[in-house]
Amino acid sequence: MCRWRLVSAVFICTLLLGGTGCAGSEMDAAEKPDLNNHSQMDGSTSAPEKDDAGDTEDSNDISAVPGEGSRLAGSLDEYIDALIADTEWTTEYEREVLERAKANGGVSVTDYEQTWSRYKQCMLDKGYKEIILIKYPNGLYHEAPYQEGTARQMAKHDKDMQTCMADVGAVAQVYQMQIGNPTLFSDKNEAIVDCFRRNNLVPLTYTAQQYAQERAEGEYTIDRQDMEIRGCEVANGLFASYVDDPVEQLW
Repeated sequence: MCRWRLVSAVFICTLLLGGTGCAGSEMDAAEKPDLNNHSQMDGSTSAPEKDDAGDTEDSNDISAVPGEGSRLAGSLDEYIDALIADTEWTTEYEREVLERAKANGGVSVTDYEQTWSRYKQCMLDKGYKEIILIKYPNGLYHEAPYQEGTARQMAKHDKDMQTCMADVGAVAQVYQMQIGNPTLFSDKNEAIVDCFRRNNLVPLTYTAQQYAQERAEGEYTIDRQDMEIRGCEVANGLFASYVDDPVEQLW
């Protein structure tokens, strides 16, 4: 079995309204290893998309739904086992949480929220003025975009964020899958649309192919700014920032 890891994608966004500059960070949960295909080692990242409104999103292949119906693993337990076994990527804290998750049928709300609380406190302890965690209706968190600093500040922030995020990735990934992709679809578009359907956000006739095409063209029949829609996207590793979102003032 080859070694694999999640990709932590750091991206810069520019909100066109008022010329506000901001930056955001994302651990892209879409870069999930396919446990049914051990030859896969997805270490790619992509530049953020920008739609016509000046909003940005971090995404990968948006034009198709390859391998429709394929799964990341045979079960959530199998997926958790693989994360626990990857001691080169998961931390001791994450493995403790994941062992509890296996025993209890999934990552608990308490463990998920504590994991994000630890990240926030870690960053505050490093001297940042505020860390804003956006909470979506499905209970998921994503850090808000932040106001850019100097080159030196940005370099320090990137390093600090990687350090503080070390205990977050595997825990957040499993919890996001429980909420947004319980069927363990390997394709992001398919997983997101399944989440839309399960939460009655789109008609049953709305397909992953349609969503992929709308993303490719930047024209949507859904309200991308609806927080429930965004919650399904964040659950599957797709984050878009909008001009009405809070912006962290770190310095």
